[in-house]
Amino acid sequence: MMNKKNTPPSLVHLLLLLPFFAFNSLALKVSPQLLSLISLKTSLSGLPSAFQDWKVPVDGQNDAVWCSWSGVVCDNVTAQVISLDLSHRNLSGRIPIQIRYLSSLLYLNLSGNSLEGSFPTSIFDLTKLTTLDISHNSFDSSFPPGISKLKFLKVFNAFSNNFEGLLPSDVSRLRFLEELNFGGSYFEGEIPAVYGGLQRLKFIHLAGNVLGGELPPRIGLLPELQHIEIGYNHFNGSIPSEFSLLSNLKYFDVSNCSLSGSLPQELGNLTNLETLLLFDNGFTGEIPESYSNLKALKLLDFSSNQLSGSIPSGFSNLKNLTWLSLISNNLSGEVPEGIGELPELTTLSLWNNNFTGVLPQKLGSNGNLETMDVSNNSFTGTIPSSLCHGNKLYKLILFSNMFEGELPKSLTRCDSLWRFRSQNNRLNGTIPTGFGSLRNLTFVDLSNNRFTDQIPADFATAPVLQYLNLSTNSFHRKLPENIWKAPNLQIFSASFSNLIGEIPNYVGCKSFYRIELQGNSLNGTIPWDIGHCEKLLCLNLSQNHLSGIIPWEISTLPSIADVDLSHNLLTGTIPSDFGSSKTITTFNVSYNQLIGPIPSGSLAHLNPLFFASNEGLCGDVVGKPCNSDRFNAGDSDLDGHHNEERPKKTAGAIVWILAAAIGVGFFVLVAATRCFQKSYGNRVDGGGRNGGDIGPWKLTAFQRLNFTADDVVECLSKTDNILGMGSTGTVYKAEMPNGEIIAVKKLWGKNKENGKIRRRKSGVLAEVDVLGNVRHRNIVRLLGCCSNRDCTMLLYEYMPNGSLDDLLHGGDKTMNAAAEWTALYQIAIGVAQGICYLHHDCDPVIVHRDLKPSNILLDADFEARVADFGVAKLIQTDESMSVVAGSYGYIAPEYAYTLQVDKKSDIYSYGVILLEIITGKRSVEPEFGEGNSIVDWVRSKLKTKEDVEEVLDKSMGRSCSLIREEMKQMLRIALLCTSRNPTDRPPMRDVLLILQEAKPKRKTVGDNVIVVGDVNDVNFEDVCSVGGGDVKCQKIGV
Repeated sequence: MMNKKNTPPSLVHLLLLLPFFAFNSLALKVSPQLLSLISLKTSLSGLPSAFQDWKVPVDGQNDAVWCSWSGVVCDNVTAQVISLDLSHRNLSGRIPIQIRYLSSLLYLNLSGNSLEGSFPTSIFDLTKLTTLDISHNSFDSSFPPGISKLKFLKVFNAFSNNFEGLLPSDVSRLRFLEELNFGGSYFEGEIPAVYGGLQRLKFIHLAGNVLGGELPPRIGLLPELQHIEIGYNHFNGSIPSEFSLLSNLKYFDVSNCSLSGSLPQELGNLTNLETLLLFDNGFTGEIPESYSNLKALKLLDFSSNQLSGSIPSGFSNLKNLTWLSLISNNLSGEVPEGIGELPELTTLSLWNNNFTGVLPQKLGSNGNLETMDVSNNSFTGTIPSSLCHGNKLYKLILFSNMFEGELPKSLTRCDSLWRFRSQNNRLNGTIPTGFGSLRNLTFVDLSNNRFTDQIPADFATAPVLQYLNLSTNSFHRKLPENIWKAPNLQIFSASFSNLIGEIPNYVGCKSFYRIELQGNSLNGTIPWDIGHCEKLLCLNLSQNHLSGIIPWEISTLPSIADVDLSHNLLTGTIPSDFGSSKTITTFNVSYNQLIGPIPSGSLAHLNPLFFASNEGLCGDVVGKPCNSDRFNAGDSDLDGHHNEERPKKTAGAIVWILAAAIGVGFFVLVAATRCFQKSYGNRVDGGGRNGGDIGPWKLTAFQRLNFTADDVVECLSKTDNILGMGSTGTVYKAEMPNGEIIAVKKLWGKNKENGKIRRRKSGVLAEVDVLGNVRHRNIVRLLGCCSNRDCTMLLYEYMPNGSLDDLLHGGDKTMNAAAEWTALYQIAIGVAQGICYLHHDCDPVIVHRDLKPSNILLDADFEARVADFGVAKLIQTDESMSVVAGSYGYIAPEYAYTLQVDKKSDIYSYGVILLEIITGKRSVEPEFGEGNSIVDWVRSKLKTKEDVEEVLDKSMGRSCSLIREEMKQMLRIALLCTSRNPTDRPPMRDVLLILQEAKPKRKTVGDNVIVVGDVNDVNFEDVCSVGGGDVKCQKIGV
């Protein structure tokens, strides 16, 4: 009898699958081919369709039945399996040892699955293999020795696994090898010099590891090599001159590798080279003229280095060039005229250099130009008229140069144009008519130029235009009568542009958030129909010659916050309606001819300078008592605002009576508020007072609200429903009288320092100023700010599902594993989208500085909303903060010695959040050891060669290998984000795109999870990251 202990496990399974066979006959009849294939089927799990047609033969059936199975190809004569393709079947598990019985196998493809564990050395017994593809799996540990046994191997692809340790040196013994791909793992150490002995090698990809040392010169001795992709590592030194011997090289990528030194002139000998990517290194010196010999070159990117000198004139002869990117260097001189005649050029990016002279006038004449960014240089002359010759140009960025002359009329016919920035130049003449017909144009900035004559009226008809800045020009004309009818225009600025005449009626002003017309020569009155601008937040009409009265309708705008009417000729009184405005934070009417009392309420606590140089104004704000018998605020006899123009106003006496009644009512409310404050001081005011008048509550609203400041104060005085408490304040859940539920964050209002008590204003101002104008689906919406002299409360929309911290560590696990993981992954993407908006779409850049799970709120649909900007700051590029802020466990390590803060700090915090999602642990726990965070713990686990499974949350998808693979992919992203060196952390836009690429492609229906497609085939393609100009494109890999 057969000894069961020595029977291969897969054979036992086979016996179970073949109950219709007699045991003894089966032992004699089973082919090694069949045994191997059935062992694979029983050892690996996947979708039901993975092995659907792999049916075990019944007695009497042809022994070679496996030759008809999907993925299997047999030799026609011997019926031996010569090709096995199990790619993209969502398989998980480990490869059985019985695979060695497929001794005739020439082709083996296991890519795009979730195979894990150490790489099975039994595959090395398949000595006839010519192609082995194990890419996009989860093989880990060191790559084992023995691959040299595959002496006929031509193609080996191990991209995107979790291998670590040193690159295997015995690969060098594969004398037929043509393609080698070890990219996207965790290999370290140097590239083995012996790889230079692979004389038939055509393709080598080692990018996205942690390799170091110098590039081995022997690689340059590979006569057949066509593709080198070794970027995103940490090499030393420069490019060996021996690489110039690679006469067949077509693709060369050493981007983001910490290389330095000068560019080897000898690379100009690579006449077959099509792609040359050297961006994000430290190369210095000039671009060698010899590179003009690269006649086959299509893509050249030397961005973000320290190159100097000029563009070689011979680049005009690179007739196949489609992409030329030299951004952020120290290059100077003129752009060769021939660059404009390159027939295939689609992208030209030269921003942030020192270029001078005139742009090539034939740029775009090839009909292929799509994007051009030459901002932040010193170009002169005119803008080429042929830029949009092929109607493909969608982004034209020319700002901060010295361009002159008129705008080309051809741009008004460029229907593809989406973004046009030409501010800070010397352009003159008339802005041509026609931009209004461009159906894709959303952003136009022509400010700080010398344009004259009329602003084209058709700007008001541009269907999707959202931003139009024409400030600091010399128009000397009236505003177009229809300007306020622009259907989607949100920001319009024409300040300091010598505009004359009257302001057109505001009828149709539906979408505007900001109107800036200061510093012109506008006259006449302010149109009373400004009340149509219902979304208006900011109105600046200062430094003009406006006369008449201040329309009371401005005070009725639901979101109005900043009003500047200073330095005009306004007369009459300040309408009393402004005193009851719930949203106004700035109201500057200085240097006018106003009289009468300054209304109480909202205006009573503004800066006195806002009312300066109005001799007739009186009130507590300006320290001048009013004679109530002399002045009637808002009196129609003073303002000259005719009844037919202001139908809502009645006789002055009635107005005065109403004003008095409102004043009495307001006094009662203030008194009641103070009673509440005294009775519930510890709850609302944060503790006792030292006396003094704290003033009434003022509500600054950023959208229409259906409650008052007193409603908020009264509600908080009666609630103990605390949602959370942090470094900047306490958050309460509050139900307003109308039933609306909001979240109220009561900020810590006092700070003891040097024996005195003073307001902590920095966090308040930052959060209010930033959040009030930020609108994004993944950013929590700030409804308003309620404050007095002693206390500030921020009013947010209420998030019913708490925070990510609650979800991760609250212990309430109500979803199945797959649904929970899918929801967490979507939350991670939502947070990335929110931070990406702050980093890349806000100007100036917004850095959060306190990103952590408790500051990520979840709405009714579990959509992530980034919250709590109490320590956020607006920073310009290269600016830093001097005050360390953030929460322990989430603070980037560079804080400790530089006190510098930038976007990379948020990237680090985000990486910590991903680690919490993956591990189920908090950022700091006792098991990590004293002074260690989750980052230290994870890296120590991986460094000691422990199974990566030991790091992952064991309660998450334990029985689902697909989820575990996705968790490992997120782990790699998290480790990249938490790199100790800030320059190694990718921009948030790159992180977002990687996450979206690897996103679980399935949806949840109830408790059922439906897989939509394969999630393991992650392609790291060209992605865009915003830089100091407009956009820079990089190729990334991890």
